Order: sequence, then structure tokens, then C-alpha cells
Amino acid sequence: MIYETIGGKVTFSSLEYVVLETGGIGYKIFVPLNLSTKGLKLGESITLFISHVVREDSQKLFGFSTREERNFFEKLCTISGVGPKTALAMIGHMENSQLKSAIQMGNASLLSKIPGIGKKTAERIIVDLGDTMHKWRLEQSAQGESISSDVALDALQTLINLGYNRAQAQKAVTKVLETTEGKDPPLSNVIALALKNI
Repeated sequence: MIYETIGGKVTFSSLEYVVLETGGIGYKIFVPLNLSTKGLKLGESITLFISHVVREDSQKLFGFSTREERNFFEKLCTISGVGPKTALAMIGHMENSQLKSAIQMGNASLLSKIPGIGKKTAERIIVDLGDTMHKWRLEQSAQGESISSDVALDALQTLINLGYNRAQAQKAVTKVLETTEGKDPPLSNVIALALKNI
């Protein structure tokens, strides 16, 4: 059975899962931390986008507030060594755009701060999803949407075009942005400072 969404009343809520009752049936649905900490109220009616994960010894439902989060969760689950629990932790600890940008930037140190994500797993995710995240960024640009890492990604591409290898460029740009307190400085400044770090 394939689920797209499940809507119903919240009859139980914890940091790990919620129970949605619909048609007399209560569905236990595991949710990311960013959703559970919003304080879902008992009796509240909500609709979640569902991923139905079937294993030899279990069947579990995972729920998300948006289709984009659900689709990205399923993409993460295709990576060797990344199971549903790890993918759920990634979705729950970082905003979707920030998570995708970190992967595109090759920022393994940032991904490693997520519970359950070691350095090797972070690097595997970056390798496996790098091209996918590049396509995602192009789609965002085509739709006229901006993401917080635009300056970083443009700086990275500029350094690569100047002849620096990707690993060097990623490390240099990441180091610059770690000192900006989450704000995007002018592109020229990022490039200039990154060049000093190479």
C-alpha cells in the first residue's frame, strides 16, 4: 500500500512520533524533530506527507509537513549507510534549504554536527547527492528563488573556474563563511578572503 498523505486528529504527540486518528484508526507516524517541537496539540487536525518504509521485520510510517521534505527524506534513504532514522534526524535538525546547501558546498563538518552523522557518512552523502543538489540549485534559480548559500556557491564556482580544485575551494569558502555569523557578505569579499585561505 502506498500512502501520499494522512490527515486526522492528533491523539498522541511525542518528540519521536505522533498518532493521527482517522476513520477510527490511529496511525503511529514518526516525525522529524523540527515538527514535533512545534507542540502539536491533542485534538488538532493536521495532514502529513507520508513515506511508508517496509523492512523484513517492520513497517513504519514517517510524516512530514511538506512534500519537499518527504521527497528529500526518501532520497537520503537511498544512500548506503543512511537509514530512515538517520535521514529523519537530518531533516529534523536543519532547514531543508540549509541541508541541501551544506551538501552542495561539501560542508562535511556542518553535517557531522547532526546527531548520528559521522564524518564518513557526511562525506558519503556529499558524494552521492552532490549532482542532485546542483540540479536543485539550478531549479531554484530558474524559479527566481534565492537561497542563503547563493554567495557561497557562486564563490565556490568562481574559485574552481580560476583553477583551484574543488576540495581546496570548498574548504576555503567554508572557513570564510564560518566567521560571518550566518550572514552572506558580498561575493567579492568572500572570494578575496577565500583566496587568502588557499
